[in-house]
Amino acid sequence: MLLNFFIDKDKFKTEFLYQKPYLFKKSIDSSFFQWSDVNKLYSRADISHINFKLMYGYEVSKEKYIEPYENLGVIEYRLITPVLYEYLRNGATLVYNRIKNEPFVDSISRQIASFAEAHTITGGYAAFSSKSSYKSHWDTRDVYAVQLLGRKRWILKKPNFEFPLYMQQTKNFPDIKEPEEVYMDIILEAGDILYIPRGWWHDPLPLDEETFHLAVATFAPTGFEYMQWLQNAIPSILDCRRNFYDYEHDAKMIQNISNQVSEIIKDRKYYESFMMHHMVNHHVPSTLSLDILGNGKIGQLEEDQKLCLNANLVYVFDDGFVIINGNKLNVDTISLQLIQYLFEHRYSFVADIVAQFNNYPADKIKKLLFQLALENIIGLVT
Repeated sequence: MLLNFFIDKDKFKTEFLYQKPYLFKKSIDSSFFQWSDVNKLYSRADISHINFKLMYGYEVSKEKYIEPYENLGVIEYRLITPVLYEYLRNGATLVYNRIKNEPFVDSISRQIASFAEAHTITGGYAAFSSKSSYKSHWDTRDVYAVQLLGRKRWILKKPNFEFPLYMQQTKNFPDIKEPEEVYMDIILEAGDILYIPRGWWHDPLPLDEETFHLAVATFAPTGFEYMQWLQNAIPSILDCRRNFYDYEHDAKMIQNISNQVSEIIKDRKYYESFMMHHMVNHHVPSTLSLDILGNGKIGQLEEDQKLCLNANLVYVFDDGFVIINGNKLNVDTISLQLIQYLFEHRYSFVADIVAQFNNYPADKIKKLLFQLALENIIGLVT
């Protein structure tokens, strides 16, 4: 289930990322995917959670389609399926946000995360009519709409509030009106992926036919998060700890604070500390490999084992370490070379890696790869 973006990643970053939409035509072979997969996906969801929603131009109250019941002394929840089906038949969209531990969803999300070099959260959207369950709006994160079943029409318009943050949703700005000029009006077919930068107006419209797509939202750190994090350094500034009286008295102190904060913002060590904080809290979902990594009789990987790096971004800090999947790792030359190779070659077989690093003994490479897998730096792909 490999995605083909059909564009060089550097070219995409230079010409489209954070700038304008892009259509990845036939990027994924969706023929393997069926409605039975969608049914199982939704059936495994926690329907009582806020991430499970029924949208009908508004969010339908859960008590209308979900009911509690007692199962051997434990209160659990079940769908009132006749009600759910009636809403869907009349045009509702069934939404499942923050999907995780679902292999096909995780695979798609991981590949987009690697391409975008950003953390991802993925939601699913199933609909069967022509009714729009969402008004035209902008998102506060970049979105890759992955069409897996059926078709969907997307109408996109240029932003008139650029780069909105999470607290700056469309509903918070009633005075900002949707532009009239249409930038893009396309129909996504199964296998297509549409990239929509945050802030761009969009209206996803069902076409009176069955449709299912994933929305893979990407989250890269912004200057806002950097400034928030820098508050940790503010108490070290003496003038920030002094009392204020009035502007005439405090003007010089304010200027001193401004000068010192300006120096802190530009200091590389603070920037790297922020990136370390961001990456420590950045986890990539990976499937367990109990039979190999939990088996004490196995000490190295087979040559036909396929691997992937559990990281969307590799940043080598000045002190000679990297942070991957929340793990701080002091790396020697060969380990760093392996990590960088896997970052550039997302899915690689052990045999290919051994051949690439043929100036080292094959057993050493295999054992090192095994150790990196134990530490959840790399994942084993089945």
